[in-house]
Amino acid sequence: MRRSTRFLGMALVALALTAPLASALGAELGLMPGSDLGLKGKSTLHAFEAKASKLDVTFHSDPAAWPAGVTGGEAVERVIRARGVTAMDVVVAVSGLRSGKDGLDKNMWKALLAEKHPEIRFAMQSYEVQDSAATGEMAITAKGPLTVAGVDRDITMAVVAHRDGETVKLHGSVALLMTQFGIKPPTMMLGAIKTADEITVEFDLVIGANGNAVTKAE
Repeated sequence: MRRSTRFLGMALVALALTAPLASALGAELGLMPGSDLGLKGKSTLHAFEAKASKLDVTFHSDPAAWPAGVTGGEAVERVIRARGVTAMDVVVAVSGLRSGKDGLDKNMWKALLAEKHPEIRFAMQSYEVQDSAATGEMAITAKGPLTVAGVDRDITMAVVAHRDGETVKLHGSVALLMTQFGIKPPTMMLGAIKTADEITVEFDLVIGANGNAVTKAE
């Protein structure tokens, strides 16, 4: 009887110790509503902007980086600070980039070779994180290959992140040259309107624990 009672007590202690670990191992990062990504550029006529109507982001994290007994935005922030995000894959459908102007959109899709290369991809392979000058913010430097029109280029982007309730919000931008990816800047009206070579990719991502990998639908 004593042995049975002792065994049961040990089993309950083991269960109590492993429960938080099991919960952490089952946690995942996901993109949450409110996330956006867009392109900004200039032409000889006016500035333009195109927003992604569909944005797919997949996160991979180290289970050991998840803090036991911590949930929500605090857990996400701790995972990021511990460099527990092992990879992040971003996929944007070229045909999902919309400026609100049909003619501009068609020229943009054509320049980006949408039929042959329908997706723009970024695969984060590594990042560094430190406290930003602003209290509570993280300054992140992310690196990885960006694929546009079938051409890969390694890029580095600066990201600012902060915890917001149950989520962590990230804001970042990176300036690129279309010609770096073999893209000829679009022209309109027989060349009367020319697009500048430089474009800026801007994004606002909202990350939560156990969120959805796809939050924007066409």
